[in-house]
Amino acid sequence: MIKEATAVILCGGKSTRMGFDKSLLKVNGEFVLLRTVKQLQKIFPKVLLVANQRTKFPAVFSQVTIIEDHYHEKGPLGGLATGLEEIETEYLFLVACDIPNLTVDLIRIMTEYLSTYQIVLCQQNGRLEPLFAFYHRSCLSVFQQQLTSKNWRIAKEFDRFSVKIITLETSTTINNVNTPKELVFWN
Repeated sequence: MIKEATAVILCGGKSTRMGFDKSLLKVNGEFVLLRTVKQLQKIFPKVLLVANQRTKFPAVFSQVTIIEDHYHEKGPLGGLATGLEEIETEYLFLVACDIPNLTVDLIRIMTEYLSTYQIVLCQQNGRLEPLFAFYHRSCLSVFQQQLTSKNWRIAKEFDRFSVKIITLETSTTINNVNTPKELVFWN
């Protein structure tokens, strides 16, 4: 168990490219989000969902703690800040709701750096993955300031933190489902 962190799954996006709410995505008849919750419950004592509205989830999610986003319409940064405001642990593990192949092995590797860094995240295909990352609660005040500046890109202020970037060798480690075409691939 990763006792120093709480897992937070972001479920509030507009899902513009998908055409419907990605937090209710199904792959092979199973909610991707529910599969993600189950995987994270194997290694985190607490898993939270941050959503733009609590009422959108069917009864199958009744055993999961759902927090309504404190910063509506502010993108993933608002969800991250909401999560940091709600946790009682030192770290928050942030993940998007649309990763059908989430495994806990990479997350365990990332925890090796928690005592040294404020942010631990992966880089895949030359791109940072801020929605698959650990954030220390000390990051909150900077993110709150950033929310008032209207620059809501999470990585914008990373130079103000101690950051560990883990470069992934394979390009298929973290896969988001963003379009109906990508969804067909997973079904």
